[in-house]
Amino acid sequence: MSNSRDKRTFEFADEQYAVIRPKIEHVKQANELRAKIFNEALQNGDLLRDQLDNELRKRELWNDEREKQYQELRKKVIDGEYSLTKGGIKLSEAKDIALEMARSRAQMISMLSGRSDLDSITCEGKADAARFNFLFSQCLVYSNTEEAYFKEGFDEYMANQDDPVAVTGATEFFYLMSGTEDLDEKLPENKFLKKFDYVDDKFRLVDPDGKLIDYDGNHIDENGNLIKWINDDEYIFVDITGREVTKSGDWDVEFSPFLDDDGNPVIVDEDEEEEVEETTEEEVAEEPPKKRRGRPKKADTEKNEEANAS
Repeated sequence: MSNSRDKRTFEFADEQYAVIRPKIEHVKQANELRAKIFNEALQNGDLLRDQLDNELRKRELWNDEREKQYQELRKKVIDGEYSLTKGGIKLSEAKDIALEMARSRAQMISMLSGRSDLDSITCEGKADAARFNFLFSQCLVYSNTEEAYFKEGFDEYMANQDDPVAVTGATEFFYLMSGTEDLDEKLPENKFLKKFDYVDDKFRLVDPDGKLIDYDGNHIDENGNLIKWINDDEYIFVDITGREVTKSGDWDVEFSPFLDDDGNPVIVDEDEEEEVEETTEEEVAEEPPKKRRGRPKKADTEKNEEANAS
């Protein structure tokens, strides 16, 4: 992948694609579409962003307690940034502060997820989405020729948003237009962690040897599974206590028979158990149906009355 201010390229299924900055005429068309969608949503009585707080509280997605918790997390992040900026403390303490900042920031993002979901149905949210989709439909191209991927433009893209090329391309276009891919590098906690080699180039925690770890210092693989290194090239999967497990998470141990009170193995004939279960199932299947008891159905009563009358 190669990136620049005006173009980002990516590969999918051995084909090279790119997203490019929109032309002026496309921006004008996108702004017109945004205004149209906004007015339609407003006329339909959709929420405005200014009404989000009241709606969140109404739906019990936000309250005074959550607001207090959010502000406490925010204070942790700000205080941590001050400590890292000032310095003068042990490096190990500074590392703990940076990790706590990262955890607090992640919690803040999680708490705001309800607001983000609701924002997408506001007048502004719908209008912004329409603008983005229109611009993206014009800016996804084949890298070598810069020929449009969606030849029919906006309508074709809206009918094929699950296209894997479009899914990847939309993320790349978001990065191109917003420049937020570099946001991680600008966060003070990440700057500190990267400077002292506590994280790799993807801002994943690593030990002094560059091996991936979690927040508690446990070694993990690329997918976050707990592991134990045997040597520099090999590792095994383990549980939280360090016991070996298979890749699927089952304990990698050989079963030994249980013992009776005298310490002798209790042997169970599994074939006999299966035979008993099969016999029981056959007996149930051969059992004759029980006679129906209780009050007869109305239809049956009427049939009996008709028969007696005749």
